[in-house]
Amino acid sequence: MLPFPPKIIRRILLAAGLLAVGAALAAAYSSGLLPWPAKESPARDTEVAKQDTKIKITAATDFTQKITYLKCGDEETFHSKPADNLIGLTAAQLQKVYAGWTMDKFDTQEVALSLKVDSYCREHANNMFIGVKDGYVAVYSGRPGPRAIVREITKIPVQRLTVEDTEELRRGMVVKSREELLRTLEGMQSQ
Repeated sequence: MLPFPPKIIRRILLAAGLLAVGAALAAAYSSGLLPWPAKESPARDTEVAKQDTKIKITAATDFTQKITYLKCGDEETFHSKPADNLIGLTAAQLQKVYAGWTMDKFDTQEVALSLKVDSYCREHANNMFIGVKDGYVAVYSGRPGPRAIVREITKIPVQRLTVEDTEELRRGMVVKSREELLRTLEGMQSQ
């Protein structure tokens, strides 16, 4: 009679066989007869996608540009959605595109940029009129009204002009060009 029942002997033999196979494989791998299984890695020509946590401009971002004109103090503000070439840009990339501008705000909801320009706004740069300042004929930028800016006070006293000319000057005599301005002032000078 066997000291162990056949069921236990089979288990012992199975365990011993598995150990022998495992030892043989370990010896083959460590000696270099069998290569170690490769870890799965991306193909060489595929790029690994990384989580991009930088804030970027989206198509839904509100885009605000404010321009301050230093010579007249006026401001223009423009609200829009970003142009296609701006979508996907980070703050640093946008700053390169808008060199000279100040970035007041940058997030996915809103981008606000501002710029100071040493010039007149369009209204003051493109419109001129002749008026009265301190008893003399004066040249103004802008349109007749409280926002007009004195550009030059001439040496032509208003008291030398006709009553009709004086009244027209008090309302503001709009001129369309520099040539018209010079002709009109020359006519007033000769009175």
